[in-house]
Amino acid sequence: MKAIILAGGHSERFGQPKAFATIDNEPFYKKIIQVLQDTNMFNDIIISTNDKLAPFFDYSNVMIDEVKVSDKGPLAGIYTVMKAYQDEELFFVVSVDTPMITGKAISGLYHFMVSHLIENHVDIAAFSENGRMILTIAFYSPKILPVIKQALTSNDYSMKHVYDQVSAAWLDVTEIQSPDYWYKNINYQQDLDSLMQQIK
Repeated sequence: MKAIILAGGHSERFGQPKAFATIDNEPFYKKIIQVLQDTNMFNDIIISTNDKLAPFFDYSNVMIDEVKVSDKGPLAGIYTVMKAYQDEELFFVVSVDTPMITGKAISGLYHFMVSHLIENHVDIAAFSENGRMILTIAFYSPKILPVIKQALTSNDYSMKHVYDQVSAAWLDVTEIQSPDYWYKNINYQQDLDSLMQQIK
């Protein structure tokens, strides 16, 4: 099983590449790598990014989005990695701007997906908050690669476009016994400032 850290966004609202923003002097991407490694669930952790940011990661496994899908958001990164590892059974996807993700959340979602696979066919297992879908913390089956490819060649390469065409199961964030900021996105500098106040 492989993990994909999506780190190719432009971070325009934040003002600098979010992957390299820090908490306690540790870049977001390194915090997430450590959490993923500590779960012992993944045989590979891949940073998905663009050609401009790739040289700045202090990490060996960085994959640049394919040219033909570059600049098409998170789906481009998921597609590029899935295409390279088509024999893999499952992928965990997490956005780099979710630096407080926990091992409990990852293993909880994994067990949730496995339990649903036993009962019925599920392509994606993801979190939700009060009915709002959190699309960038999820387990993906590689079986949806053709759907992602089709979305990327259309004018609608939103993640919702893909979710609407596949079988998805949703786990509410309140089911995870972790501090309630574990799934929060950091979009603006004030989001990071607020998070720093919460974790003090």
